[in-house]
Amino acid sequence: MKAVVIEQAGGPEVLRYREVPMPDPGPGQVRVRLRAAGVNHRDIWLRLGRLGAVPSGIVPGSDGAGEVDALGPGVSGFELRQRVVINPGISCGHCPECLRGDQVACPVFHIYDGTYAEYAVVPAMNLVPMPTGLTFSEAASVGVPFVTAEEYLSRAGVAPGHTVLLWGATGGLGLATVQLAKLRGARVIAVTRDPDKGERLKQELRVDEVLVWDGTSDLSETVRAMTGGAGVDVAIDSLGSKTFVQSLAATRRGGVVVTVGSTTGGQVTLDLGQLFRRRLTVLGAYMGSTAVLPRLLSLFARGLLVPVIDHVYPLEQADQAHEQLERSDIFGKVVLEI
Repeated sequence: MKAVVIEQAGGPEVLRYREVPMPDPGPGQVRVRLRAAGVNHRDIWLRLGRLGAVPSGIVPGSDGAGEVDALGPGVSGFELRQRVVINPGISCGHCPECLRGDQVACPVFHIYDGTYAEYAVVPAMNLVPMPTGLTFSEAASVGVPFVTAEEYLSRAGVAPGHTVLLWGATGGLGLATVQLAKLRGARVIAVTRDPDKGERLKQELRVDEVLVWDGTSDLSETVRAMTGGAGVDVAIDSLGSKTFVQSLAATRRGGVVVTVGSTTGGQVTLDLGQLFRRRLTVLGAYMGSTAVLPRLLSLFARGLLVPVIDHVYPLEQADQAHEQLERSDIFGKVVLEI
């Protein structure tokens, strides 16, 4: 079968499209004929070696949708050619954390790698029936961004009337956060570096206010002014070093700051007094429980959530997909068609 593999850490040029052995499903596993794979920032971090040493020949990609191709021993509940979506959070399924539904706390929890390929072998418990009304590309765009966003909005207690500050609003995670926060009845202040994308956020996704950021200026006082001097209830920060201190300053007393990425760097200097005197909660977010994706897919099926795809590339152009994502030249998800 054909797949995209990484032989060593490096730029997009290390993504190699070539023949690899066909995987066979083991006990409790299903082989999926993939039709589309979502491209996430995590795939870039894997390629660059920021997640640790890069195993030679690893196939990147966590999100995918396709058709059941073969069932391993002991698997029931699926039919051949059934359309399915991969739930990318892998856990043991039997530890106390998994049994209480908190799979992210499982000692062996990790995010799946392997969807940049024609076929992938996945634990049966990580497959969700694909709802009608979605294309394979749309279904493959949901997993990591929407599950992650739903998890942190829930943990942060976002509720009707809350104000949410969102950095990096036009990527896959950002647009997932916008939709889910609006569905919860929140007011969203979105930050983007592109005025045209800001207009799209208002017109297409009903964002309440947009701030166009130059990449260096401090927006915290502007945000506080927009909230009557109080600050936002929740700040969602996926950028890291350039924005995290601003997020703290822009959040109200007793509010929540979510850190869910570090695309501008992971090192920050904090005044701890600001945290305890203002009773701030810093919440680290990393994927979500396996129960989230089926519920989200039902919202897509009902039209309450909509997939937003910027560009679809063929699998053999995965390097070009990574280049576009690294330029932040996107409004929505980048997807590979297989």
